[in-house]
Amino acid sequence: MQSSNRPLNPVMPVNMEIIFLYPCPYCGREVPLISPTSPAMAQCDVCRKTFPIVPVDARTIQYLKLVTANGQASIDPDFL
Repeated sequence: MQSSNRPLNPVMPVNMEIIFLYPCPYCGREVPLISPTSPAMAQCDVCRKTFPIVPVDARTIQYLKLVTANGQASIDPDFL
């Protein structure tokens, strides 16, 4: 393969996910979860214990993705 000396152009986002932080009731660590829309058990990555979580509203997630065009509307216009 040939190596190219030209610089790479910055890549724009094509989608987005919303991360929610749930505090572990055992050790206090904030456990990141990607938009949990149904009741589930989460596992802490520090103490490895599991705990139940309250789900987020799926319609709210859809709305946030819609108004930001899946993250594309969040691009800094001064950077373009």
